[in-house]
Amino acid sequence: MARLRPVARTIVKRTTFKKPIADYLAGTIKWSDPSLKPLKDLIRKVLKAEQDEICPYCQRLIVPERRNVSEHIEHYLDKSRAAYRKFAFTATNLVLSCQGCNVEKGTRDLVVKGKANPVHFSQAAAPFRWPHPYFDSMSDCVLKRKGPVYSVIQGSGREAEAQQMIVDLKLDTIRNSESRHGRLVAERERLYAEAKKLIKQTSGESRARLTLVVERLEAIDNELG
Repeated sequence: MARLRPVARTIVKRTTFKKPIADYLAGTIKWSDPSLKPLKDLIRKVLKAEQDEICPYCQRLIVPERRNVSEHIEHYLDKSRAAYRKFAFTATNLVLSCQGCNVEKGTRDLVVKGKANPVHFSQAAAPFRWPHPYFDSMSDCVLKRKGPVYSVIQGSGREAEAQQMIVDLKLDTIRNSESRHGRLVAERERLYAEAKKLIKQTSGESRARLTLVVERLEAIDNELG
């Protein structure tokens, strides 16, 4: 993924969002407050287009999941930390991430240990513990091969940061820990193929197996929504 453009900047500067942003930064409302929903919806929309629906960390398609109908607005410097709350609506602090990367990242502090917290969130504050989606080209730092298998790209100038991100997000083990969504989709495909074969059979055993297959398919379809 190439360096992202801070496309959310023009949205957060709109007059109509001045009050809810000020209220959030002052701590009088929470991130989940309904007054912030129109703003967050627009941020998701522009980031989705800018990122081409790709997570900047694992560089994979962001797959909507049943309990995550909207992509995660991810804060590179986590908004739950008091020092970074002021960056909650800073364009260069906002990306969309997949659920897996969002969960693994959690509230992790990406400012280098011992380094002063940034006063302004700009490239001058770099480097951080990971490559930064707006200040670095993620695809120049981390190579994703089929599998997917991830490795550091030498010569990027962010080798240590790229390795740290791979380790922290467990990208080096992702091929052995595919998302539940992916596993369910794969299982559904296998069961559909089996059902097609069983339909052509007439034995009591095949009919009994077909009943179980259909029940499992219904359960998977319900979970995938």
